[in-house]
Amino acid sequence: MKKLIWAFFLILIGLGVTSCDFNRVYEQYEDIPNYQWEQKNILRFEVNIKDTIQANNIFLNIRNTGSYEYSNIWVFVKKITPDGKTENKKIELQLADEKGKWYGSGFGDIFDLQVPFQQNVIFPHSGKYVFEITQGMWPQKLNGVVNVGIRIEKLNHKITDSNRGKK
Repeated sequence: MKKLIWAFFLILIGLGVTSCDFNRVYEQYEDIPNYQWEQKNILRFEVNIKDTIQANNIFLNIRNTGSYEYSNIWVFVKKITPDGKTENKKIELQLADEKGKWYGSGFGDIFDLQVPFQQNVIFPHSGKYVFEITQGMWPQKLNGVVNVGIRIEKLNHKITDSNRGKK
């Protein structure tokens, strides 16, 4: 009987964990080998988008160690649409304040930060979108970067013909 109750409890926890994140469309991380992100190391994320009506927010996620030498990191993000069009952006991720206190949540020596990249995005085409991220700092190799990721989450409203283009 105790085993049955324990199994039921684990199932409830599993359902609770998976249902808490119903806005997530995509979230994936790429690990950085030896926590050393080289400029030549292009992180690639392939996202299959089906919904062309739902507005989304896109976030860049980064995990760094406390030994990361800078308070920020510049990254280049290349987005490739299903029809082959590309969009390039350069973005600065501020990882710590001027006193060196890390932003985001921390556990031990690892700090996890999520930064808005693009907001209220409507994907015009269904299909595979590719995001490529490279680090854009002067050192060829950045020590202390654990992994980098992308998260896409849907907003609570859909775009219709009557509200398309309105803010």
